[in-house]
Amino acid sequence: MSQQELQQEEKVQSAEGSGAAHRMSIALTIGATIGAIGLILFLYGVLGNADYKQSAGININLWWGLVLVVFGLILGIGGFLSGRRSAAA
Repeated sequence: MSQQELQQEEKVQSAEGSGAAHRMSIALTIGATIGAIGLILFLYGVLGNADYKQSAGININLWWGLVLVVFGLILGIGGFLSGRRSAAA
């Protein structure tokens, strides 16, 4: 093997191992983002002073904020667990 081929092989091996320590599921990031938006909406529903006549008196910000927080938690926990499982494999 020539010197150039050896260098190429070393680059490939170092590139393959470089991502092993940085495995993170995209679901964790998306779940955190959706959860943060849901938390903002939930807090606005609790603390805000909005008129809910058009939504039949239902505090829609509160309920959809709660739905988004729960969905974000499910995605975040699932992304966290899948990242740990694939790192152990």
